[in-house]
Amino acid sequence: MKNQSDILVVDDNPTMAQTLADILHAKGYQVHTAFCGEEALQVLENEAIDIMLTDVRMPDMSGVELYRRSRDIQPLMRTFLMTAYSADDVIQQGLNEGIKTVLTKPLDVNLLLTLIDAAVSAERYRS
Repeated sequence: MKNQSDILVVDDNPTMAQTLADILHAKGYQVHTAFCGEEALQVLENEAIDIMLTDVRMPDMSGVELYRRSRDIQPLMRTFLMTAYSADDVIQQGLNEGIKTVLTKPLDVNLLLTLIDAAVSAERYRS
């Protein structure tokens, strides 16, 4: 089944980003990758993205800062945070500002796919 949703994977670890991209692509998603927040913002300026998966801790900006800045570009996009740090003030800030999903690393790929499928289904239902 071909999914029509575009997903942006943002992680400063290129191996992690590419692995996630490969998994999502194999499931039929259109996948874009970025390795820092600024690169992600450039993708968001040029591509219609439905879901952004972003690492919380990156050298140039946090995933929450990226989320804040991305809302001006694509306000309807869903954002999922990924982190190895479950007790983090930055994560709480993101939750307070509207992020609904925080995934801990190492990622449970089946859970990730279930959450993405649910988000895509919900979006199709709203359309």
